[in-house]
Amino acid sequence: MSTGRDKPRLRKVERLNLQRGDEALLVLRDPTGLSEQIAFPQEASVVLDALDGQRTVPQIRQSLAMRGILDIELADLEALVRDLEAAGYLDDAAFRARWEAIHREFLTSPVRRPRWAGLLYPDDPAALAELLTSAIPDPSARFSDGPATLGVLLPHQPLPAPDAPADAAARAAAGLCDEVLRGLPRARDIDLVVVLGTDYHPGLQPFVITDKRYSTPRGELPADPALVRALDRRLPWIRREEIRHREAMSLELAAAVLQHLYDGACPPVLPVLCGPGAVDLDEGGPVEAFLATMEHVLEDRRVLWWVTAELGHEGPAYGRPPLTRDRVAALMARDRAVLAALADGRADQLGRCCKDVPGLDPPSGTAALLTAARLFPVGYGADLVAYAAGRPVGGDEGWVGLGGVRFTRPVGDPGDDDFTPSSPRVA
Repeated sequence: MSTGRDKPRLRKVERLNLQRGDEALLVLRDPTGLSEQIAFPQEASVVLDALDGQRTVPQIRQSLAMRGILDIELADLEALVRDLEAAGYLDDAAFRARWEAIHREFLTSPVRRPRWAGLLYPDDPAALAELLTSAIPDPSARFSDGPATLGVLLPHQPLPAPDAPADAAARAAAGLCDEVLRGLPRARDIDLVVVLGTDYHPGLQPFVITDKRYSTPRGELPADPALVRALDRRLPWIRREEIRHREAMSLELAAAVLQHLYDGACPPVLPVLCGPGAVDLDEGGPVEAFLATMEHVLEDRRVLWWVTAELGHEGPAYGRPPLTRDRVAALMARDRAVLAALADGRADQLGRCCKDVPGLDPPSGTAALLTAARLFPVGYGADLVAYAAGRPVGGDEGWVGLGGVRFTRPVGDPGDDDFTPSSPRVA
């Protein structure tokens, strides 16, 4: 417990402003997911700024009072610091013990337990089945004995609950799932599902894999420990930050959909988190090594690629400038160009579309999209099912770009240039 002699230091965390009625709040969010969100009145911002590890709590109070910034009772200030300590937001021994316990528990478990069940989707198996069936009806009718689908691109927006109000992004995501998930290979026709997921959390490594079985409220997806060991031998860093899978929302939502589709018969799954470091090719570096190693170890496997990534995230809801008509038009044009380049198998053009549009941040799923384009076989085809956009959850203005693509295996000459992707449409 903090005392007057301690010099509290706030960890590096995200700060979000939230307006709840007439109340202005400051929300702290831990990007590592080790601490739950905690909210304070916005006036507490000056106190958080002062938690730099250089002063005791009484010294902080005196400094703020002498500068006329904030006059706060010492007992109230100490209580605020205790709340931060209890929530795991101080860089102290209590947080390090919390980190070690969570890390140890995660690494020793053979199962990656659901993290977002009950928050983004139902944790009750029957309710989850109802939710998925409403968005993706008749799973058994979605398989084909014809030319096998190479893979799919889907967003990872939470699906809307049946007969309940939903935000535009959730409704658009449900429509894309229904349209994209057709003509899938049957379980007996694939050896492995590789899920390329968007990683929104910080990390040093461009990719992270795990041999843990992703669990959903309806069961566990099988893993491929032998494949993970093979990758680990060739890429010693590939599991170094395995704890990032604990917060992997994109992979968890994909696991729930796969469980629904294959109903307990899903082939082994290799979950791959694609972080910001995966965007740029690095001659002789880890990104290039990962791509070459994946090509080698998957050479004789029948793989279904599952890409879970989204496009533009703009507006105040994402801490970005207000939306204007011109900005929305530029965002839609950029997102469509990204999808067209992905569908056409042009990784270089895809990278330019993602990164080189003045005034727009790259799509949130850039790393996963580029990784897919680089790993897919030369000459793959694509059916650009739809481009949709929707408003995110919450009161702040925002724009989410969502794409749905069904990829097909190369037909004939892998170098055939006659393939022209269809134009995306706005749903």
